[in-house]
Amino acid sequence: MSSNYQPPAGWAPPGAQFRTSGNFSRTALGTLISLVVTPIGIGLAAKGALDTRQWVIVGSAGDRWGSNGQIIGGALLLFLVALSAAYSPAGTVIAGLVWGLLPGVMQIVSPEDTWRLIDESSVLSPELRLAVHNWVLGGFALVIGLMLIAAGIAATLRRR
Repeated sequence: MSSNYQPPAGWAPPGAQFRTSGNFSRTALGTLISLVVTPIGIGLAAKGALDTRQWVIVGSAGDRWGSNGQIIGGALLLFLVALSAAYSPAGTVIAGLVWGLLPGVMQIVSPEDTWRLIDESSVLSPELRLAVHNWVLGGFALVIGLMLIAAGIAATLRRR
């Protein structure tokens, strides 16, 4: 007798007709989380970088650990977004497009409009506006955007 039992053709376990893959809900949840966490990570890292620049210029290392902590916190949040590509690659790609690639390309094509859009943001404090503008101006938005898109594409290709 064979230990490799094959069920009859067309047979499915009871309740199989009610199961779904959950791909839409997984993609929607992953996209929502990525779109929310990415700007928080970028904001933390940008603010920490601006603060680091200030203490380097002034020569005071008084708040050095606070600014470095912000950079590390922002990097960890962006790491989590990249890691979430294993759960929902589309969310990571969309976050990379919205919060990285598009602002980075916009900065290259029309720097005046980029400054105006960041400056008119009522959600950001004046100090955070300056930090985000420096982040985009320095090319970090473009780099982060491409890295997140690459993480999403790599996760998609790995699944196949």
